[in-house]
Amino acid sequence: MRMSLPMIDSNVRSKANTSRQSLMQASGLNDNQLQAALRMAYGEKGVPSPVYRSPTAGKMYDSESLLRVLAKWCGMWAYVIED
Repeated sequence: MRMSLPMIDSNVRSKANTSRQSLMQASGLNDNQLQAALRMAYGEKGVPSPVYRSPTAGKMYDSESLLRVLAKWCGMWAYVIED
């Protein structure tokens, strides 16, 4: 998941959502591994619900909240966005 942080950060800067497909490509994980990693990162809050589903890109997640949670989980404090 750490390898996907620069891509998510780029999406935050361009005000774009992050697709599940791009998360799999950037992280090198398959769908089941990505689901497990998101479950671990989000803990008791549960896996985030997609913001919407794109016909071409599939599930789309809010980049800012995704970056905040994954960066804290990975210990990559340079990416942590505080309110």
